[in-house]
Amino acid sequence: MNRNILTPLDNFFRLDGFVSNGTGNIKRDKQYRMVLILLIGIFMVANVLALGITPGRTTLDFEKNMQKSVGFDVLNAGGSDINVVFSAQGDLAKYISLPIKDAKILGSEKSKHFNYELNLPDKLGPGVHTGEVFVLQLPGNSTSEGSQILATLAVVTQVYLYVPYPGKYANSKLYIYSANVGEDVKFVIPVVSAGEFDLSSVRANVDIYNKMGEKIDSFNTNSVSVKSGTKKELVYNWKANVPIGEYMAKAAVVYDDGTINLEKSFSVGSKELELQEINVNGFSLGEIAKLNMLIENKWSESISDAYIETKIKDSDGDIVSSFQSAAQDIGALSKKSFVSYWDTAGVREGTYDAEVTINYGDKKSEKNLKFKVSKNELVVVGLGYVISAEGRGGTDGIVIVLIIVIVLLVLINLLWFFLLRKKFKS
Repeated sequence: MNRNILTPLDNFFRLDGFVSNGTGNIKRDKQYRMVLILLIGIFMVANVLALGITPGRTTLDFEKNMQKSVGFDVLNAGGSDINVVFSAQGDLAKYISLPIKDAKILGSEKSKHFNYELNLPDKLGPGVHTGEVFVLQLPGNSTSEGSQILATLAVVTQVYLYVPYPGKYANSKLYIYSANVGEDVKFVIPVVSAGEFDLSSVRANVDIYNKMGEKIDSFNTNSVSVKSGTKKELVYNWKANVPIGEYMAKAAVVYDDGTINLEKSFSVGSKELELQEINVNGFSLGEIAKLNMLIENKWSESISDAYIETKIKDSDGDIVSSFQSAAQDIGALSKKSFVSYWDTAGVREGTYDAEVTINYGDKKSEKNLKFKVSKNELVVVGLGYVISAEGRGGTDGIVIVLIIVIVLLVLINLLWFFLLRKKFKS
């Protein structure tokens, strides 16, 4: 009896009826095949939640000539009878035996328990070995009997087998949690003792490099011991007393019989643009106002194509006006002025909400301000201080003050003149 099972892993779409017979029907056969694939895909989406398996993975430590029965449950959430078949894959497949090749799960059974047998040799290469047991759902009332079987849905349970390395051996990774300037950057280095023997001393030496490749700091972690088959973490909090920017950490994890070199980039601070101030000169309500917006780049690299969008809203939250600046590049750790033009025609005197948004890359920085608008003056409130941009009325006020000062100086001079003249006469 030929028990050939065609799955996504074993020539899934190879059917006898669609193999070309050499009579020029290859194109038509391909079309039939594509239609079948589409129909099967629709069927799988409709039934994707009908079949499940638990556990998804079983983890074992290697033992010579180990024989172990591993259990798993197949979940039937569809509420109907289904037929399933089993197959083993992976580099442990030859050590996996399946007591049964197929089974039927009734609609009344929410789950059904099965087992596979794991029969290991006396020796395997060090490292992680994997195997998979696939549970394949068959369409309709199909069974595994026959020459060709097409599976419609598959779930898998994995087995991970850890074989220790001879002597002492370690695996490690480097995790870095970024922070702002002056805060602690957290370094976490998990170490797994994957050898036959315990690790008596494990530590890490870490060097920090800036964007120019210059070493700016170094530190060492505490030393720990790690028992065979277990994991411990080396943790260090590094004070980021450095400028904002990108950095590289190079770590040497030193253990009894070896060294593991790791490296990873991280950032201090965030890629941020900040609105510093807004200045307006010569404001006159009803005309076009020129707003100079000073933006600071707090990042250690230049930021390109940044622009400012401003929305003016009334007390009801309705947008009265909206305008934006031209896009510009801002150099690293520098400031640049952006110019926006606001057409105030039809705008009445009063206080407006202003939503100022700096757009750059996939980021944006928003600032909510107040614009106090009068006939010849625009006052911007909300940047931690008040920026009063005086227009024509402001210029007239300055002129008046200057005239008063000049008149006072003239009067003082005349008074001194008369006093001195009277003194000389006497």
